[in-house]
Amino acid sequence: MAGNVAEIIDQVRTSLRETGHPVSRPLVVGISGGVDSQVLTHALVNAVDESGPELVPVHIDHGLRPESSRDAERVKSICDGWGLSCQVVQVDVAAWSRELGQGQESAARHARYAALAQVAIDASTDTLVTGHTLNDQIETVMLRLISGTGLEGLSGMKELSRRPVPLAPDLPALKRFVIYRPLLKLSREEIEAYAREAGIAPIEDETNASMAYRRNAIRHTVIPDIQAIEPAAGEAIARTAALLQDDARFIADAVEKTFAEVAAERAGLWMLERQQFGGLHPAIQRRVLYRIIEPLLGQGTRLSQERIDALRSAAIEGQPGKVIELAEDVIGYVDYERVAIGRSATLEDQLRGLSWAPLVPPGTVIDLDGDVDVPLTRSWRIRGHAAAASELTLRTRTEGDRTRDKRGHELKLKDWFVDRKVPRYLRDWFPVVALDGEVRWVIGLDITEFHDRRNNIHLHLELDSTGNLGPV
Repeated sequence: MAGNVAEIIDQVRTSLRETGHPVSRPLVVGISGGVDSQVLTHALVNAVDESGPELVPVHIDHGLRPESSRDAERVKSICDGWGLSCQVVQVDVAAWSRELGQGQESAARHARYAALAQVAIDASTDTLVTGHTLNDQIETVMLRLISGTGLEGLSGMKELSRRPVPLAPDLPALKRFVIYRPLLKLSREEIEAYAREAGIAPIEDETNASMAYRRNAIRHTVIPDIQAIEPAAGEAIARTAALLQDDARFIADAVEKTFAEVAAERAGLWMLERQQFGGLHPAIQRRVLYRIIEPLLGQGTRLSQERIDALRSAAIEGQPGKVIELAEDVIGYVDYERVAIGRSATLEDQLRGLSWAPLVPPGTVIDLDGDVDVPLTRSWRIRGHAAAASELTLRTRTEGDRTRDKRGHELKLKDWFVDRKVPRYLRDWFPVVALDGEVRWVIGLDITEFHDRRNNIHLHLELDSTGNLGPV
Protein backbone atom coordinates (compact mmCIF):
# COMPACT_ATOMS: atom_id res chain seq x y z
CA MET A 1 0.00 0.00 0.00
CA ALA A 2 1.35 3.41 -1.01
CA GLY A 3 0.25 4.94 2.27
CA ASN A 4 3.29 6.91 3.24
CA VAL A 5 3.39 10.63 2.71
CA ALA A 6 6.51 10.76 0.55
CA GLU A 7 5.19 8.24 -1.98
CA ILE A 8 1.84 9.96 -2.43
CA ILE A 9 3.43 13.40 -2.69
CA ASP A 10 5.70 12.01 -5.40
CA GLN A 11 2.70 10.51 -7.21
CA VAL A 12 0.89 13.85 -7.11
CA ARG A 13 4.01 15.67 -8.33
CA THR A 14 4.33 13.23 -11.27
CA SER A 15 0.62 13.42 -12.05
CA LEU A 16 0.68 17.21 -12.01
CA ARG A 17 3.67 17.29 -14.35
CA GLU A 18 1.89 14.94 -16.77
CA THR A 19 -1.17 17.19 -16.98
CA GLY A 20 0.95 19.88 -18.64
CA HIS A 21 -0.72 22.58 -16.57
CA PRO A 22 1.17 25.87 -17.13
CA VAL A 23 2.98 27.03 -14.02
CA SER A 24 1.85 30.60 -14.70
CA ARG A 25 -1.79 29.73 -14.05
CA PRO A 26 -3.16 28.96 -10.57
CA LEU A 27 -4.83 25.72 -9.49
CA VAL A 28 -8.19 26.18 -7.76
CA VAL A 29 -8.34 23.49 -5.08
CA GLY A 30 -11.59 22.47 -3.41
CA ILE A 31 -11.03 21.87 0.32
CA SER A 32 -13.51 20.80 2.97
CA GLY A 33 -13.04 19.40 6.42
CA GLY A 34 -12.95 15.88 5.02
CA VAL A 35 -9.80 13.78 5.00
CA ASP A 36 -9.67 13.44 1.19
CA SER A 37 -9.55 17.16 0.38
CA GLN A 38 -7.20 17.92 3.27
CA VAL A 39 -4.76 15.24 2.09
CA LEU A 40 -5.10 16.61 -1.46
CA THR A 41 -4.22 20.14 -0.39
CA HIS A 42 -1.38 19.02 1.86
CA ALA A 43 0.09 16.85 -0.93
CA LEU A 44 -0.15 19.70 -3.44
CA VAL A 45 1.57 22.11 -1.06
CA ASN A 46 4.48 19.69 -0.81
CA ALA A 47 4.43 18.61 -4.46
CA VAL A 48 4.50 22.11 -5.97
CA ASP A 49 7.81 23.92 -5.68
CA GLU A 50 8.30 27.68 -5.70
CA SER A 51 8.30 27.82 -9.49
CA GLY A 52 5.12 25.77 -9.76
CA PRO A 53 1.53 27.03 -10.10
CA GLU A 54 -0.05 29.02 -7.30
CA LEU A 55 -2.55 27.09 -5.17
CA VAL A 56 -5.92 28.76 -4.55
CA PRO A 57 -7.80 26.74 -1.90
CA VAL A 58 -11.56 27.29 -1.79
CA HIS A 59 -13.95 26.07 0.88
CA ILE A 60 -17.62 25.85 -0.08
CA ASP A 61 -20.06 26.59 2.74
CA HIS A 62 -23.31 24.90 1.67
CA GLY A 63 -25.14 26.30 4.68
CA LEU A 64 -26.88 22.97 5.27
CA ARG A 65 -25.71 22.54 8.87
CA PRO A 66 -25.74 25.00 11.82
CA GLU A 67 -22.03 24.44 12.38
CA SER A 68 -21.01 24.98 8.73
CA SER A 69 -19.63 28.49 9.35
CA ARG A 70 -17.57 27.21 12.30
CA ASP A 71 -16.17 24.43 10.11
CA ALA A 72 -15.27 27.01 7.46
CA GLU A 73 -13.19 28.92 10.00
CA ARG A 74 -11.40 25.71 10.99
CA VAL A 75 -10.59 24.96 7.34
CA LYS A 76 -9.21 28.48 6.93
CA SER A 77 -7.05 27.95 9.99
CA ILE A 78 -5.71 24.67 8.59
CA CYS A 79 -4.79 26.40 5.33
CA ASP A 80 -3.11 29.23 7.23
CA GLY A 81 -0.90 26.62 8.88
CA TRP A 82 0.19 25.43 5.43
CA GLY A 83 0.93 28.95 4.23
CA LEU A 84 -2.22 29.22 2.13
CA SER A 85 -4.99 31.81 2.09
CA CYS A 86 -8.32 29.99 1.81
CA GLN A 87 -11.37 31.60 0.25
CA VAL A 88 -14.75 30.69 1.74
CA VAL A 89 -17.70 30.84 -0.65
CA GLN A 90 -21.28 30.49 0.54
CA VAL A 91 -23.74 28.92 -1.89
CA ASP A 92 -27.53 28.76 -2.03
CA VAL A 93 -28.26 25.07 -2.46
CA ALA A 94 -32.02 25.63 -2.22
CA ALA A 95 -31.94 27.98 -5.23
CA TRP A 96 -30.13 25.38 -7.32
CA SER A 97 -32.58 22.71 -6.18
CA ARG A 98 -35.60 24.83 -7.15
CA GLU A 99 -34.23 25.85 -10.53
CA LEU A 100 -32.97 22.40 -11.52
CA GLY A 101 -35.80 20.44 -10.00
CA GLN A 102 -33.27 18.14 -8.34
CA GLY A 103 -32.65 16.88 -4.83
CA GLN A 104 -30.34 18.47 -2.29
CA GLU A 105 -27.41 16.14 -3.02
CA SER A 106 -27.33 16.93 -6.75
CA ALA A 107 -28.06 20.62 -6.22
CA ALA A 108 -25.18 20.91 -3.74
CA ARG A 109 -22.79 19.38 -6.26
CA HIS A 110 -23.86 21.82 -8.98
CA ALA A 111 -23.55 24.77 -6.58
CA ARG A 112 -20.11 23.61 -5.46
CA TYR A 113 -18.69 23.36 -8.97
CA ALA A 114 -20.23 26.70 -9.91
CA ALA A 115 -18.50 28.38 -6.99
CA LEU A 116 -15.13 26.80 -7.81
CA ALA A 117 -15.53 27.78 -11.46
CA GLN A 118 -16.23 31.42 -10.57
CA VAL A 119 -13.11 31.55 -8.41
CA ALA A 120 -11.15 30.08 -11.33
CA ILE A 121 -12.43 32.78 -13.66
CA ASP A 122 -11.47 35.47 -11.15
CA ALA A 123 -8.00 33.89 -10.87
CA SER A 124 -7.58 33.75 -14.68
CA THR A 125 -7.37 29.98 -14.79
CA ASP A 126 -9.57 27.09 -15.88
CA THR A 127 -8.37 24.18 -13.72
CA LEU A 128 -10.31 22.89 -10.71
CA VAL A 129 -8.66 20.30 -8.46
CA THR A 130 -10.80 17.92 -6.40
CA GLY A 131 -9.98 15.21 -3.86
CA HIS A 132 -11.94 12.31 -5.37
CA THR A 133 -10.46 8.91 -4.53
CA LEU A 134 -10.80 5.35 -5.76
CA ASN A 135 -13.67 4.83 -3.33
CA ASP A 136 -15.49 7.83 -4.79
CA GLN A 137 -15.00 6.29 -8.23
CA ILE A 138 -16.59 3.03 -7.12
CA GLU A 139 -19.53 4.84 -5.54
CA THR A 140 -20.01 6.98 -8.65
CA VAL A 141 -20.12 3.97 -10.97
CA MET A 142 -22.63 2.23 -8.70
CA LEU A 143 -24.84 5.33 -8.50
CA ARG A 144 -24.85 5.72 -12.27
CA LEU A 145 -25.57 2.03 -12.75
CA ILE A 146 -28.70 2.10 -10.61
CA SER A 147 -29.81 5.39 -12.20
CA GLY A 148 -29.44 4.06 -15.73
CA THR A 149 -26.59 5.17 -17.92
CA GLY A 150 -24.50 4.32 -20.96
CA LEU A 151 -20.88 3.54 -21.57
CA GLU A 152 -19.65 7.02 -20.67
CA GLY A 153 -21.52 6.98 -17.36
CA LEU A 154 -20.20 3.56 -16.38
CA SER A 155 -16.65 4.66 -17.17
CA GLY A 156 -16.84 6.89 -14.09
CA MET A 157 -14.67 9.91 -13.39
CA LYS A 158 -11.43 10.63 -15.21
CA GLU A 159 -8.22 11.81 -13.62
CA LEU A 160 -8.21 14.71 -16.07
CA SER A 161 -11.30 15.83 -17.93
CA ARG A 162 -12.85 18.96 -19.41
CA ARG A 163 -16.50 19.81 -19.01
CA PRO A 164 -18.87 22.79 -19.11
CA VAL A 165 -19.82 24.23 -15.73
CA PRO A 166 -22.79 26.60 -15.30
CA LEU A 167 -22.07 29.54 -13.01
CA ALA A 168 -25.67 29.96 -11.82
CA PRO A 169 -28.75 27.70 -11.76
CA ASP A 170 -30.55 29.81 -14.35
CA LEU A 171 -27.58 30.27 -16.71
CA PRO A 172 -26.24 28.00 -19.46
CA ALA A 173 -22.74 26.58 -19.20
CA LEU A 174 -20.75 28.92 -21.43
CA LYS A 175 -17.24 27.88 -20.41
CA ARG A 176 -15.49 24.53 -20.09
CA PHE A 177 -13.20 23.83 -17.16
CA VAL A 178 -10.48 21.25 -16.58
CA ILE A 179 -11.31 18.93 -13.67
CA TYR A 180 -8.15 17.39 -12.19
CA ARG A 181 -8.38 14.50 -9.68
CA PRO A 182 -4.83 13.50 -8.69
CA LEU A 183 -5.98 11.09 -5.90
CA LEU A 184 -8.38 9.10 -8.06
CA LYS A 185 -6.27 5.93 -8.06
CA LEU A 186 -5.76 5.95 -4.29
CA SER A 187 -8.06 4.11 -1.89
CA ARG A 188 -9.56 5.72 1.18
CA GLU A 189 -7.34 3.46 3.31
CA GLU A 190 -4.26 4.91 1.62
CA ILE A 191 -5.59 8.45 2.12
CA GLU A 192 -6.28 7.80 5.82
CA ALA A 193 -2.80 6.32 6.28
CA TYR A 194 -1.33 9.51 4.75
CA ALA A 195 -3.43 11.61 7.12
CA ARG A 196 -2.22 9.73 10.18
CA GLU A 197 1.43 10.03 9.16
CA ALA A 198 1.06 13.74 8.29
CA GLY A 199 -0.88 14.55 11.44
CA ILE A 200 -4.01 15.63 9.56
CA ALA A 201 -7.19 15.53 11.66
CA PRO A 202 -10.35 15.61 9.54
CA ILE A 203 -13.39 17.58 10.66
CA GLU A 204 -16.26 15.17 11.21
CA ASP A 205 -19.43 15.86 9.23
CA GLU A 206 -22.38 13.88 10.57
CA THR A 207 -24.20 14.15 7.25
CA ASN A 208 -21.65 11.70 5.83
CA ALA A 209 -23.44 9.01 7.84
CA SER A 210 -26.96 10.06 6.84
CA MET A 211 -28.74 7.41 4.80
CA ALA A 212 -30.94 10.14 3.31
CA TYR A 213 -28.22 10.67 0.70
CA ARG A 214 -27.90 8.05 -2.00
CA ARG A 215 -24.12 8.13 -2.08
CA ASN A 216 -23.99 7.40 1.65
CA ALA A 217 -26.41 4.51 1.20
CA ILE A 218 -24.16 3.09 -1.52
CA ARG A 219 -21.07 3.63 0.64
CA HIS A 220 -22.39 2.19 3.90
CA THR A 221 -24.72 -0.59 2.72
CA VAL A 222 -24.47 -1.59 -0.94
CA ILE A 223 -20.69 -1.76 -1.32
CA PRO A 224 -20.10 -3.60 2.00
CA ASP A 225 -22.75 -6.15 1.01
CA ILE A 226 -21.08 -6.67 -2.37
CA GLN A 227 -17.66 -6.98 -0.75
CA ALA A 228 -19.05 -9.59 1.62
CA ILE A 229 -19.65 -11.70 -1.49
CA GLU A 230 -16.46 -10.67 -3.29
CA PRO A 231 -13.85 -8.84 -1.16
CA ALA A 232 -12.10 -7.42 -4.24
CA ALA A 233 -15.34 -6.17 -5.82
CA GLY A 234 -14.47 -2.50 -5.33
CA GLU A 235 -11.15 -2.77 -7.12
CA ALA A 236 -12.83 -4.79 -9.88
CA ILE A 237 -15.45 -2.09 -10.39
CA ALA A 238 -12.71 0.54 -10.63
CA ARG A 239 -10.78 -1.59 -13.17
CA THR A 240 -13.94 -2.00 -15.23
CA ALA A 241 -14.44 1.77 -15.23
CA ALA A 242 -10.87 2.25 -16.45
CA LEU A 243 -11.39 -0.27 -19.27
CA LEU A 244 -14.65 1.40 -20.28
CA GLN A 245 -12.87 4.75 -20.46
CA ASP A 246 -10.67 3.30 -23.21
CA ASP A 247 -13.75 2.01 -25.02
CA ALA A 248 -15.49 5.37 -24.63
CA ARG A 249 -12.45 7.20 -26.07
CA PHE A 250 -12.37 4.83 -29.05
CA ILE A 251 -16.04 5.46 -29.81
CA ALA A 252 -15.62 9.20 -29.26
CA ASP A 253 -12.88 9.23 -31.88
CA ALA A 254 -15.16 7.38 -34.30
CA VAL A 255 -17.94 9.90 -33.67
CA GLU A 256 -15.53 12.76 -34.28
CA LYS A 257 -14.49 11.34 -37.64
CA THR A 258 -18.09 10.72 -38.69
CA PHE A 259 -19.86 13.77 -37.32
CA ALA A 260 -19.00 16.27 -40.06
CA GLU A 261 -20.06 13.76 -42.73
CA VAL A 262 -23.64 13.44 -41.48
CA ALA A 263 -24.35 16.66 -39.55
CA ALA A 264 -24.07 20.35 -40.27
CA GLU A 265 -25.22 23.52 -38.54
CA ARG A 266 -27.18 25.90 -40.75
CA ALA A 267 -28.73 29.16 -39.61
CA GLY A 268 -28.94 27.96 -36.00
CA LEU A 269 -30.33 24.52 -36.88
CA TRP A 270 -28.60 21.17 -36.87
CA MET A 271 -29.28 19.10 -39.97
CA LEU A 272 -28.63 15.37 -40.38
CA GLU A 273 -28.49 13.59 -43.73
CA ARG A 274 -30.83 10.66 -43.20
CA GLN A 275 -29.30 8.25 -45.70
CA GLN A 276 -25.79 8.64 -44.31
CA PHE A 277 -27.02 8.64 -40.73
CA GLY A 278 -28.93 5.41 -41.28
CA GLY A 279 -25.75 3.66 -42.39
CA LEU A 280 -23.99 4.30 -39.07
CA HIS A 281 -23.72 1.84 -36.20
CA PRO A 282 -26.42 2.49 -33.54
CA ALA A 283 -23.73 3.35 -30.97
CA ILE A 284 -22.44 6.11 -33.26
CA GLN A 285 -25.95 7.28 -34.14
CA ARG A 286 -26.89 7.80 -30.50
CA ARG A 287 -23.73 9.73 -29.76
CA VAL A 288 -24.10 11.94 -32.84
CA LEU A 289 -27.61 12.84 -31.67
CA TYR A 290 -26.48 13.43 -28.10
CA ARG A 291 -23.63 15.64 -29.25
CA ILE A 292 -26.12 17.83 -31.13
CA ILE A 293 -28.87 17.92 -28.51
CA GLU A 294 -26.96 18.16 -25.23
CA PRO A 295 -25.80 21.81 -25.73
CA LEU A 296 -29.42 22.83 -26.40
CA LEU A 297 -30.71 21.55 -23.07
CA GLY A 298 -31.53 23.82 -20.17
CA GLN A 299 -29.85 23.53 -16.79
CA GLY A 300 -30.95 20.43 -14.91
CA THR A 301 -32.60 18.90 -17.97
CA ARG A 302 -31.63 15.33 -18.66
CA LEU A 303 -31.94 13.84 -22.11
CA SER A 304 -33.52 10.41 -21.82
CA GLN A 305 -32.32 7.44 -23.84
CA GLU A 306 -35.93 6.82 -24.85
CA ARG A 307 -36.14 10.22 -26.57
CA ILE A 308 -32.83 9.67 -28.35
CA ASP A 309 -34.02 6.30 -29.63
CA ALA A 310 -37.38 7.73 -30.69
CA LEU A 311 -35.64 10.28 -32.93
CA ARG A 312 -33.14 7.71 -34.15
CA SER A 313 -35.92 5.30 -35.16
CA ALA A 314 -37.94 8.02 -36.89
CA ALA A 315 -34.87 9.11 -38.85
CA ILE A 316 -34.01 5.57 -39.94
CA GLU A 317 -37.54 4.37 -40.72
CA GLY A 318 -38.45 7.54 -42.57
CA GLN A 319 -41.48 9.30 -41.13
CA PRO A 320 -41.59 12.64 -43.00
CA GLY A 321 -43.27 15.35 -40.97
CA LYS A 322 -42.77 13.45 -37.73
CA VAL A 323 -41.97 15.70 -34.76
CA ILE A 324 -40.08 14.17 -31.84
CA GLU A 325 -40.11 16.09 -28.58
CA LEU A 326 -36.68 15.69 -27.02
CA ALA A 327 -36.65 17.93 -23.94
CA GLU A 328 -38.31 21.18 -22.92
CA ASP A 329 -38.46 23.25 -26.12
CA VAL A 330 -36.06 21.09 -28.17
CA ILE A 331 -37.50 18.98 -30.99
CA GLY A 332 -36.40 16.89 -33.91
CA TYR A 333 -38.20 17.24 -37.25
CA VAL A 334 -37.98 14.37 -39.73
CA ASP A 335 -38.09 15.37 -43.38
CA TYR A 336 -37.80 13.30 -46.55
CA GLU A 337 -34.02 13.52 -46.78
CA ARG A 338 -32.94 15.22 -43.55
CA VAL A 339 -33.58 15.54 -39.85
CA ALA A 340 -33.60 19.02 -38.32
CA ILE A 341 -32.94 19.59 -34.61
CA GLY A 342 -33.61 22.88 -32.87
CA ARG A 343 -35.98 24.94 -30.75
CA SER A 344 -39.66 24.11 -31.16
CA ALA A 345 -40.67 27.78 -31.22
CA THR A 346 -38.44 28.66 -34.17
CA LEU A 347 -37.54 25.43 -35.99
CA GLU A 348 -40.09 25.64 -38.81
CA ASP A 349 -39.36 29.33 -39.42
CA GLN A 350 -35.65 28.51 -39.62
CA LEU A 351 -36.32 25.67 -42.05
CA ARG A 352 -38.36 27.95 -44.27
CA GLY A 353 -35.52 30.44 -44.12
CA LEU A 354 -33.20 27.78 -45.53
CA SER A 355 -35.57 26.91 -48.37
CA TRP A 356 -34.96 28.09 -51.91
CA ALA A 357 -38.70 28.21 -52.56
CA PRO A 358 -40.70 31.38 -53.34
CA LEU A 359 -43.16 31.73 -50.45
CA VAL A 360 -45.87 34.00 -49.06
CA PRO A 361 -47.35 34.05 -45.54
CA PRO A 362 -50.32 31.70 -44.95
CA GLY A 363 -53.65 33.41 -45.56
CA THR A 364 -52.33 35.61 -48.36
CA VAL A 365 -55.00 36.38 -50.99
CA ILE A 366 -54.16 38.67 -53.93
CA ASP A 367 -56.59 39.27 -56.80
CA LEU A 368 -54.82 39.15 -60.15
CA ASP A 369 -56.07 41.44 -62.89
CA GLY A 370 -54.26 43.42 -65.54
CA ASP A 371 -50.51 43.82 -65.16
CA VAL A 372 -49.18 41.54 -62.43
CA ASP A 373 -46.09 42.16 -60.28
CA VAL A 374 -46.13 40.32 -56.94
CA PRO A 375 -43.00 40.04 -54.74
CA LEU A 376 -42.29 36.72 -53.03
CA THR A 377 -39.51 35.59 -50.71
CA ARG A 378 -35.94 34.79 -51.79
CA SER A 379 -35.88 37.58 -54.43
CA TRP A 380 -38.60 35.90 -56.50
CA ARG A 381 -41.46 37.75 -58.20
CA ILE A 382 -44.52 36.81 -60.20
CA ARG A 383 -44.90 38.98 -63.26
CA GLY A 384 -47.16 38.95 -66.27
CA HIS A 385 -50.68 39.85 -67.38
CA ALA A 386 -54.14 38.54 -66.53
CA ALA A 387 -57.43 39.56 -68.13
CA ALA A 388 -59.58 36.62 -67.10
CA ALA A 389 -63.30 37.11 -66.86
CA SER A 390 -63.37 34.56 -64.06
CA GLU A 391 -61.97 34.93 -60.52
CA LEU A 392 -58.15 34.68 -60.55
CA THR A 393 -56.21 34.84 -57.28
CA LEU A 394 -52.73 34.26 -55.94
CA ARG A 395 -53.10 32.77 -52.48
CA THR A 396 -51.98 29.99 -50.18
CA ARG A 397 -53.75 26.66 -50.00
CA THR A 398 -57.09 26.15 -48.27
CA GLU A 399 -58.88 23.10 -46.95
CA GLY A 400 -60.23 20.95 -49.76
CA ASP A 401 -58.12 22.47 -52.54
CA ARG A 402 -57.89 20.35 -55.65
CA THR A 403 -55.67 20.50 -58.71
CA ARG A 404 -54.82 18.39 -61.75
CA ASP A 405 -51.80 16.33 -62.64
CA LYS A 406 -50.03 16.48 -66.02
CA ARG A 407 -52.55 14.06 -67.49
CA GLY A 408 -55.45 16.23 -66.41
CA HIS A 409 -56.58 13.91 -63.63
CA GLU A 410 -58.08 15.70 -60.66
CA LEU A 411 -56.56 15.08 -57.20
CA LYS A 412 -56.31 16.68 -53.80
CA LEU A 413 -53.66 19.37 -53.52
CA LYS A 414 -52.51 17.68 -50.29
CA ASP A 415 -51.79 14.46 -52.20
CA TRP A 416 -50.06 16.44 -54.93
CA PHE A 417 -47.71 17.90 -52.31
CA VAL A 418 -47.04 14.45 -50.83
CA ASP A 419 -46.24 12.97 -54.25
CA ARG A 420 -43.63 15.66 -54.77
CA LYS A 421 -42.18 15.26 -51.25
CA VAL A 422 -42.93 18.85 -50.28
CA PRO A 423 -42.17 19.26 -46.55
CA ARG A 424 -45.15 20.03 -44.34
CA TYR A 425 -43.61 23.26 -43.06
CA LEU A 426 -43.70 24.65 -46.64
CA ARG A 427 -47.13 23.51 -47.80
CA ASP A 428 -49.10 26.34 -46.20
CA TRP A 429 -46.57 28.89 -47.51
CA PHE A 430 -46.40 27.90 -51.15
CA PRO A 431 -48.26 30.43 -53.32
CA VAL A 432 -50.78 29.00 -55.74
CA VAL A 433 -52.72 30.52 -58.62
CA ALA A 434 -56.38 29.54 -58.50
CA LEU A 435 -58.89 30.09 -61.32
CA ASP A 436 -62.50 29.89 -60.19
CA GLY A 437 -61.34 28.12 -57.04
CA GLU A 438 -59.33 25.40 -58.76
CA VAL A 439 -55.56 25.41 -58.21
CA ARG A 440 -53.98 25.73 -61.63
CA TRP A 441 -50.38 26.51 -60.68
CA VAL A 442 -48.30 25.83 -57.57
CA ILE A 443 -45.65 28.51 -57.94
CA GLY A 444 -42.08 27.26 -57.72
CA LEU A 445 -42.80 23.57 -58.32
CA ASP A 446 -42.43 21.78 -61.65
CA ILE A 447 -42.97 24.78 -63.97
CA THR A 448 -41.87 28.42 -63.89
CA GLU A 449 -44.73 29.88 -65.91
CA PHE A 450 -48.47 29.53 -66.36
CA HIS A 451 -50.43 30.29 -69.53
CA ASP A 452 -54.14 30.06 -70.20
CA ARG A 453 -54.85 31.55 -73.64
CA ARG A 454 -58.61 31.18 -73.33
CA ASN A 455 -58.59 33.42 -70.26
CA ASN A 456 -55.73 35.59 -71.51
CA ILE A 457 -53.45 34.69 -68.59
CA HIS A 458 -49.69 34.88 -68.96
CA LEU A 459 -47.69 34.62 -65.71
CA HIS A 460 -44.11 33.70 -65.00
CA LEU A 461 -41.74 33.35 -62.06
CA GLU A 462 -38.50 35.30 -62.15
CA LEU A 463 -35.71 36.49 -59.90
CA ASP A 464 -35.79 40.13 -58.89
CA SER A 465 -32.56 41.66 -60.17
CA THR A 466 -32.88 44.51 -57.66
CA GLY A 467 -32.30 42.08 -54.83
CA ASN A 468 -35.63 42.89 -53.14
CA LEU A 469 -36.32 39.95 -50.86
CA GLY A 470 -40.03 40.56 -50.83
CA PRO A 471 -42.28 39.65 -47.87
CA VAL A 472 -40.90 37.36 -45.18
